[in-house]
Amino acid sequence: MKFNIITLFPEIFKPYLETGPVRKAIELGQINVETYNLRDFAPSPKEVDDYPFGGFSGMVLKIGPIQKVLNSISDPGFVVLPSPQGKILNQKIVEDLAEKNVITVICGRYKGIDERIMKFVDLELSCGDYILSGGEILALILIDAISRLKEGTLGDKDSCLTDSIISSILDAPYYTRPRSFMGEKIPEVLVSGDHAKVAKWARKEALRRTVLKRPELLYSADLTKEDAKILKEIEEEAKNGRNQRD
Repeated sequence: MKFNIITLFPEIFKPYLETGPVRKAIELGQINVETYNLRDFAPSPKEVDDYPFGGFSGMVLKIGPIQKVLNSISDPGFVVLPSPQGKILNQKIVEDLAEKNVITVICGRYKGIDERIMKFVDLELSCGDYILSGGEILALILIDAISRLKEGTLGDKDSCLTDSIISSILDAPYYTRPRSFMGEKIPEVLVSGDHAKVAKWARKEALRRTVLKRPELLYSADLTKEDAKILKEIEEEAKNGRNQRD
């Protein structure tokens, strides 16, 4: 899979591409990332942006240099524009994008990009309702999230499949040594050796976390009859806890 990244700051990407699962995916040939410095396609390095018509404040990236970059790429593939107007990125979108052969990400800066860029864009994406300095962070998120889905990238494939959000259920809590820390002990079931009990505990704690922290995820979760039973148990435990406090 090929990523083309159009950016004013290609140096942002170099250290991340040499780290962790992304580095492994590149070494295995599962992904290839090429950055294009927008300044190299402008008449001069300072001519990548301009004042917007209408007397608005700030600077806007010009359409000409971006078109030149796109024309220089033999196959831009599926073009993504990081934008606060886009769909909020989620795991389903990541999985869909992972099926593409080529993704080109146009990283905006300043006040944005000349609106005429939209004729080249297949999908606008946002990574959240907050302000960032540019689209590079979302581009890195896409590279990372997609890399994790590629064969051989992770040492333990099951680790990816059980990550939070994958099934619209948050992950269970994890513990490691020491068994007791500042008076707090790990749940005894985890050292019981009973794998069935451990699995049941993990599912219940994952559902409990989801109810408490991200209840909206349950609307899209694929829940079993056993899950429904566990959720009732969690609800009863919460009621009993409130009653005891009262």
